[in-house]
Amino acid sequence: MLLDLNAMRATPQGVPAAWAGIVEKSADGWLVRGDRTAATEVFLSQHQGRIIAADRVDELLDHLHSKQAAPPLSSFGISSLLHHGLVPPPFSEFADIYSLTMGDRAEVSWEGDEPRVELECDYPWFPARSTEDAVPSERTLLDLLTKTTSREVEGSAGQGFLMLSSGKDSAAVALALAEAGYTHIPCVTYSSGVGDPEPAIAAEVCKRLGLKHHIVELPEDPKRVAATLTRFFEASPLPSTDLAQIPYVLATAGAGSTEGVVIDGGGNDAYMGFPVTSRWTAKTRLRFRGRRVVDFAQRHTAVDSPINYLARSRLETALSGRMIRFHESREFMPDAVDTRDFWAQLSQDTAHLSLFDAYAFLERYATPPASMKKHVLAARSIGHEPSVPWCDGDIADYYFNLPEEHRYDRKRGINKVLLRRMLLAFLDYDSDKIGKHYFAFDGARFVAENREYVRSEIDSCVLWDHRKLGQVHEWLDGVESRPLLYHAILTLFMVSGWHNHSRFINAAAVGHHG
Repeated sequence: MLLDLNAMRATPQGVPAAWAGIVEKSADGWLVRGDRTAATEVFLSQHQGRIIAADRVDELLDHLHSKQAAPPLSSFGISSLLHHGLVPPPFSEFADIYSLTMGDRAEVSWEGDEPRVELECDYPWFPARSTEDAVPSERTLLDLLTKTTSREVEGSAGQGFLMLSSGKDSAAVALALAEAGYTHIPCVTYSSGVGDPEPAIAAEVCKRLGLKHHIVELPEDPKRVAATLTRFFEASPLPSTDLAQIPYVLATAGAGSTEGVVIDGGGNDAYMGFPVTSRWTAKTRLRFRGRRVVDFAQRHTAVDSPINYLARSRLETALSGRMIRFHESREFMPDAVDTRDFWAQLSQDTAHLSLFDAYAFLERYATPPASMKKHVLAARSIGHEPSVPWCDGDIADYYFNLPEEHRYDRKRGINKVLLRRMLLAFLDYDSDKIGKHYFAFDGARFVAENREYVRSEIDSCVLWDHRKLGQVHEWLDGVESRPLLYHAILTLFMVSGWHNHSRFINAAAVGHHG
């Protein structure tokens, strides 16, 4: 759905009901807000003097292309994907398109016929903002989640499937599906193969709830993998370099569902609280200070070295992955931007915050543009709509305003205390006993088994200077002996594949600036 703010300025009228709470009249023009739970995507185009709001970037890009006004790519956006695996809001991969999310506000006004957009962020989920007056109740939490989950499924004619991991969040959504009576909705779990504990845990959850369960593994046929990922690239309006994107795409494509929603259990970390672990505290304390020292460390360590986590600014230490560094990207990307400046400035701007509050704020920069984007792109690439039941205002307000001890335990470094109790009470799911199982994807194996496909996508992408890809080829050839090289390789591969195949890229969108 598109909203042309220029046209609304010319013929004043009320904001359409569908945009209530997102767009409102201001004294000088219009105020556009990002969704505080990120349930609804909000994009704002400022290209060629036209101010257009959109709740889907694919529809926005189609509109701009139809007007022969497709925006160029953003050098900062593409560089951010290579360096950090995400584009920090309110920026996007396209110049003149903003991605507004939790707490983002865009004040749109005009000076004569020239539009002006002023951006700011009023982040709603700082822990200190909690009223702590909500009454803790496992039943209340389950009822709220069941109501939202049921609404999401009903809105898609009762069809779809749940991406079920072994974690608390998706297990809770499975519980809500059963509570609502949607036992025909199957659950799909990606398995990385022998030794992966997730499928067995997810299967037990489904058995207790009477839900169907399917396990999807990495296809053995390289041609099938290439065909599936190429279809994903073709349908994707934006690139994703989330390290779980490939298995997520393969799992959704292998689910066998032909219609409905793809339900995901993510999206609640912002308002539930993200505790600072001892590992993050150590990285922050031990990290290198000063640009010269950081430059030296990055230049004299391999891209897959754990030392790279220490050669980052304060907030960067919490970003996952051993991605490509600036000194490497500028070898093959002529207009690469040193995105470390953005994170260094953000770290400086939040230096007054405790590490706990700073990492809470970091969710704005990590969850919507990475993990939630991964889900949205995968779902729509197979013709389904994405559904994230936890991203609901009523659930968020209830949970965020619980007394702190029911949200997280700072001493133990755990969060989601009431959620844990709910799962234990209604599902006999003991999260303390099960422990934390991080999503497993054998990326090195994927690269080794699909090396020529990966290489061909990178080598055929016009974004890169092909004469300067020697080091990338060395990474490709050495991934068996140095498995964590796959982080950097797949980052470059995913951007390349998208740019090579996406129907949203054409000659008008190839140029860079900003």
